[in-house]
Amino acid sequence: MDFQTLVYDEITLPIVTLCQTLVEEGEMDQHNFFAGLLPLMAEPEREEMVLAAVIELSKCAFLGFQFSPVVALQIDQLLERSIDLAHTMSANDIN
Repeated sequence: MDFQTLVYDEITLPIVTLCQTLVEEGEMDQHNFFAGLLPLMAEPEREEMVLAAVIELSKCAFLGFQFSPVVALQIDQLLERSIDLAHTMSANDIN
């Protein structure tokens, strides 16, 4: 699996799914925050943009949002995947 596919499968698609869930729950402020990350993912071959998205994603914990249990689980999984991906990118940069 190449890097772009990994980014799409592990970060972009889960954000899209999360946004759909937030719309269904009527949480438009939360939806707008997460949907705002998608432009950063538009060019997954640009690692700096992916890292910027990961950093922005991590800010969701400090915005005062209250998440339903379903959304909180989706966010936890997304954060875990994005942190793992960021570590992988950092490790590749060392070589």
